[in-house]
Amino acid sequence: MKSKIGVKFGPLLPWTFRLLAACVIIFGLKVWQTSPWIAIIMGAIGLFAIVASEGTEINLVQKTYREYTSFGLFKTGKFHPYDSVEKIFINSSRESQKMYTAHTLHSSTFKSIYYNAYLKFANGEKIHLKKETDKEVLIQKLKPLSKAVEIEIVDNS
Repeated sequence: MKSKIGVKFGPLLPWTFRLLAACVIIFGLKVWQTSPWIAIIMGAIGLFAIVASEGTEINLVQKTYREYTSFGLFKTGKFHPYDSVEKIFINSSRESQKMYTAHTLHSSTFKSIYYNAYLKFANGEKIHLKKETDKEVLIQKLKPLSKAVEIEIVDNS
């Protein structure tokens, strides 16, 4: 049995910021010949922005968990104790986004269904583990956690 289980939620920054970070890295490579220190600083900032992620880590031996923010190999977040896991459950949610065309009043609304996974402890506290558009993919990603804590996944969607 593993002593630690990690569930990665996903990237910390939206895709637009990660794209901008990639552009910063490319620009840093262009100025490498003239200003190597600026290139190194730009590369480091861009790399940290691209690899930044968030998730949840559960220590099964010490019965602690933390919601973390990760920058490469460095994870930040405070550990909290728990008594036991009550359940792992999935809920569905609908999200919509309205986008307008530039310089007009025309708009389009994009609607999506997402499946959210939560972990509920015996004391009633709930933490959001993961969000996916495909329920089967979400269930597959939760199976290692479900097996480790010996709790079945409840589908409320």
